This record gives sequence, C-alpha cells and structure tokens, in this order.
Amino acid sequence: MFARGAACLLLSVACATGCGYLRKVGDCRRLATHVNRALTEISAARDAGGATAETYRDLSARYERLAHEVEIGVRTDDARGKTLREYSQSFRETSRALTALAFALEQKDEAGITRLQRELATLARRDKTLVSRLDALCAEP
Repeated sequence: MFARGAACLLLSVACATGCGYLRKVGDCRRLATHVNRALTEISAARDAGGATAETYRDLSARYERLAHEVEIGVRTDDARGKTLREYSQSFRETSRALTALAFALEQKDEAGITRLQRELATLARRDKTLVSRLDALCAEP
C-alpha cells in the first residue's frame, strides 16, 4: 500500500515539475559525480608525483581528457550548456598551463614558474565561480 502511494506521489511530482527538470537534475548529478571523481584522481596523482615536469605533464593530460568529457556532455545551447563549455575551456586552460609549467621546470625558468603558478591559482578561483554558476543553473526548475 505504501509503495503504491509513494509511486503516485512520485508521478504527481514528475507531472507537476515536468520530466525535463528531473532529467536536468539527473544530468547535473551525473556530471558532478564524474567531475568530482576525475578531480579526486587528479589530486591524488599530484600528491603522489610531487612537483616534477613528468607529474605536470600527466596532470595536463588528465585535465585535457576531463575537458573533452565535459564538452561531449553538452546537449543544449542554453545558459547551462554555455557554462559547461566555459567549464570545459577552463580545464583546457589548466592543461595548457600545466604543460607550460612542466617546460618551465625543465628549463629552470624561475620567472616562468612563478607566473604559471599564479595563473594556475587564478584558474582555480575561476573554477570555483563556474561551479557555483553550474550549481545555481542545475537548481533552477
């Protein structure tokens, strides 16, 4: 009896809110799970590898792969889709900066290393802003 009532309630909620909203919430949750898992793996690789050129190249490849995975998940050209493209581009910029940092480390370019570390910190702050925007867009009915 309770299961039938719960099913009716779920159906009523789906009709009232629209299936599109529920699909959007599901897409947002899948994206968040995937990105969080990838970033956890990137963080573990960074911690395990230390500050070496080889580590930064590996991290760069991981960010590039994540950028591609986020990009292929974009299905619309609405505000959420545009923000996801921007998020993907942010991962690509992080990848590029990590590759440049690896090269600067090999060349022992202290000024380049400092500049790239600042750039990476700026990208990290921008990432937080993009995540906040995505959270807000995913919460909209």
